[in-house]
Amino acid sequence: MNRHHTDITSRRRFIKASGIGLALPMLESVGQVAPPVTAKAKRLVCIGVYLGFHTPSWLPQNAGSDYAMPKVLAPLSKLRREFSLFSGLDHRAPNGHKHWHNYLTGTGANSVSIDQIVAQKIGFQSRFSSLQVTCGTSAGSRMSFTDGGVALPMIGRPSVLFGKLFSSDSDRERMAYLLDSNRSVLDFVMDDGKAYRKTVSRADGQKLDEYLTAVRSVEKEVQKQRKWLEKPATKVVYPLPKFDPVAADLSLECETLMYDIMALALETDSTRVLTFLAPGSGQVFTIDGERLTTGYHGLSHHGNSPDKIEEYNRIGREHVKRFGNFLNRLKGKTDGAGRPLLDTTAVLFGSGMGNANTHNNSNLPVLLAGGGFRHGKHHIVARHGAGERLLGDLFLSLLESFDIEQDRFKNATRNMNEFLV
Repeated sequence: MNRHHTDITSRRRFIKASGIGLALPMLESVGQVAPPVTAKAKRLVCIGVYLGFHTPSWLPQNAGSDYAMPKVLAPLSKLRREFSLFSGLDHRAPNGHKHWHNYLTGTGANSVSIDQIVAQKIGFQSRFSSLQVTCGTSAGSRMSFTDGGVALPMIGRPSVLFGKLFSSDSDRERMAYLLDSNRSVLDFVMDDGKAYRKTVSRADGQKLDEYLTAVRSVEKEVQKQRKWLEKPATKVVYPLPKFDPVAADLSLECETLMYDIMALALETDSTRVLTFLAPGSGQVFTIDGERLTTGYHGLSHHGNSPDKIEEYNRIGREHVKRFGNFLNRLKGKTDGAGRPLLDTTAVLFGSGMGNANTHNNSNLPVLLAGGGFRHGKHHIVARHGAGERLLGDLFLSLLESFDIEQDRFKNATRNMNEFLV
């Protein structure tokens, strides 16, 4: 056993001995072949494109570092050393649009998404534990889910997201008043509940305890918001448009704004966990002054028509272009320690749809950027046998980079450290 592994094992035993309930199952996996993750990510951004990409135009033909950049990913050519590509990853989840949400949760109902697992670990370090973003209404789809499998609402208007992050002094005074009111209500509920606890049956007492635990959780959130209100408001100059481009056919314009505001949120350390869903429905886009012939959803069901695939790919490149601008912005900014923000921000980009033409959710388009990992290659992973890997295995490596130790993510029980460290 090497010294690094021994140090980690000793630290985990100390945590366990101190009574702090950090997840410890990985302690027993000393025979694991892959080395432990040494990257220390401080932030997580998960991005999903609802209607996916034309997979043959996304995936390189060859593995390694000298792969030819696929046409859809061409806008990322100058950033190829900042990310890793994967072929063959998915959750072995059911097919169809209704199972798209498995992208960040794995398989099965009532599942927590990876962003919320990370938010539970690091969310207290910033004003907002996590933020969920989309453009417009997102057609009812969701990305982020709580421990109980409850879908978290998303902010779809750039002006609303900007206002939430960078509120005025009058907004903060109004919020302080509301927090004071809520806190007094919570204190009353807690006192009343403790007194009532002595008079009920054991079964009802358990239910009451669960309720009081939930109340305490809310109280902590109120106290947290109070702490952030006491800090000076962040002043940011950003020229918002006169109206929010939330109409479906303006969602690419909205996407540009949302990426800019998300970057501001990370730069100002307003949050360290973000999810963004790029929606897709029947809108007809105009790209470079040319109106496409068919709606976006219709193009995703291209039926292998070369003309439809070309237009579908044009939309895909627009998504990738905006994502590339986001990465460049993170690369050009530094964190509190003077490191490029991208080096300490893990960014997952892809889709919960592998082939929208057939509603197939296998072999998902997946790209991981930043986070201090070793990048620059296309990895073709085995889908069967001893070397089989699932998307959840990638998530296990991601979680470990945040010092979150889990022995499984849904049906995945390994990690992908050998590809990234």
